[in-house]
Amino acid sequence: MASSLPICIILAILFPAIVSAKQFIVGDGKGWTTNFDYQAWAQGKYFRVGDILVFQYPAGAHNVFKVNGTGFQQCIKPPINEALTSGNDRIVLATPGRKWYICGVGQHCAVGGQKLFINVNPALVAPSAAPSQAIGSGKEFIVGDGHGWTPYFDYQAWAQGKDFRVGDALVFKYPAGAHNVFKVNGTGFQQCIKPPASEALTSGYDRIVLATPGRKWYICGVSQHCAAGGQKLFINVNPAITAPSAAPSQPTVSANQFVVGDSQGWTTYFDYQAWARGKDFRVGDTLVFQYPVGAHNVFKVNGTGFQQCIKPPVSEALTSGNDKIVLATPGRKWYICGVGQHCAAAGQKLFINVNPAH
Repeated sequence: MASSLPICIILAILFPAIVSAKQFIVGDGKGWTTNFDYQAWAQGKYFRVGDILVFQYPAGAHNVFKVNGTGFQQCIKPPINEALTSGNDRIVLATPGRKWYICGVGQHCAVGGQKLFINVNPALVAPSAAPSQAIGSGKEFIVGDGHGWTPYFDYQAWAQGKDFRVGDALVFKYPAGAHNVFKVNGTGFQQCIKPPASEALTSGYDRIVLATPGRKWYICGVSQHCAAGGQKLFINVNPAITAPSAAPSQPTVSANQFVVGDSQGWTTYFDYQAWARGKDFRVGDTLVFQYPVGAHNVFKVNGTGFQQCIKPPVSEALTSGNDKIVLATPGRKWYICGVGQHCAAAGQKLFINVNPAH
């Protein structure tokens, strides 16, 4: 069974070309505990995709939750079934970007400062003898073009029709000190919630490489620039375009398609967690939400949005009645219906964990 394989073999399967993945014991000799400065511990460390975080603590005394920036800042606990509780919790850093972790026991996060924020860089890849595939264009987009990053400009109109791809770069240009850039989630975008100040980009020429596909949200955190001046941007990033390779293709395992709820479809008063239990969702698989058009919709949310049934902006709703979502990245995924009280009162919501592709 895969669970009995040594971690080095698992890493070799998941990340075959990664150079020497590291293991980080969070807090080193102190482990995972209260009243310890984890930001000072993380400072200067270079975390990469494929590396492992190990949270060590007496089982029952603490736990580990993966959260978003808002959950980190406000110490919001996700649903209890997402807690890691073994006392030797190992988390493989599977994707690049910012990662946040908290302890959900008592006031350990809010009062004891038991929380960790890190930034994960792309993996180091060993040179390969096989011919490499040419990744498409790698375009650079100056946000707002000649207007730059400023209040009272329609960034959604600017983004409309643009084909953002993995590997492209966004450049936010503005007078240093006049503005800044925060990457947020859908709720933070809608409500103009500022993450911790330490996460702000402030150079005046902030370059963000789009490392993963999916929806991305950015706001200015200065004064009321987001809430009153509309200084915020939402884009959808598509997978990279790859050129055909002359090398013989590798055999792949066919992706599965899951009709959510099977014959019941996407509806109220159905136990979607029971439906999902035991299913092996993989990167490349597809979820299909089927329902009468107008009766329901589908929002992708984060753990807090799932727990509290928080609806993202209506522009993010899927409404076709046969909504297909390709699972593009590994990790936890949450979906809710945003119609009426369908989520809060009738339990129309789904949580799954997506495993790496075969």
